[in-house]
Amino acid sequence: MSSGSELVLMNRDRISRSLNRMAHEIAEHNVDDAPIDLFGIGERGYAVAKALEDILNPIFNDKVRLSHFTLKEKNSHHTLEEIESQKNHYPVIVDDVIFSGETMFQALKIISNYVKPSEIHTAVLIDRGHRKFPIKAEFYGMELPTKLDEHVAVVVENQQLQNVKLTKY
Repeated sequence: MSSGSELVLMNRDRISRSLNRMAHEIAEHNVDDAPIDLFGIGERGYAVAKALEDILNPIFNDKVRLSHFTLKEKNSHHTLEEIESQKNHYPVIVDDVIFSGETMFQALKIISNYVKPSEIHTAVLIDRGHRKFPIKAEFYGMELPTKLDEHVAVVVENQQLQNVKLTKY
């Protein structure tokens, strides 16, 4: 791949298949059939979480709650306070791409101030590797070890996932 070039890694069909698999993995790991709380980080993480919600709701009889989560604690704390009082739920923090793990780490810190479940799960569409923080992508659509001079972009239009592109600088 030459500098400045772009490669489509996932088209809509591939994204759909990956999300379907991820949703079923989440369902299988939720052994208590507890209500699922999806926390979509930012615009693209929320789009991934929304797509997962659409697949999970029929499986869990609409016991899936979707939250648009930002890393500014004051913007997300109302939703977190509602969840805080509930027992036996299955929280999943969702983002589009995980790279260093810093965004997921920050989200975990904020969410753990409110939600005290026995475990918190993570889901991403693309896992790039190269962690600086000890965060594991438990559910992922594609594992793609990249070079540091490459960028992975999840393209979202009107809250719909369009494709995933790899760009080399």
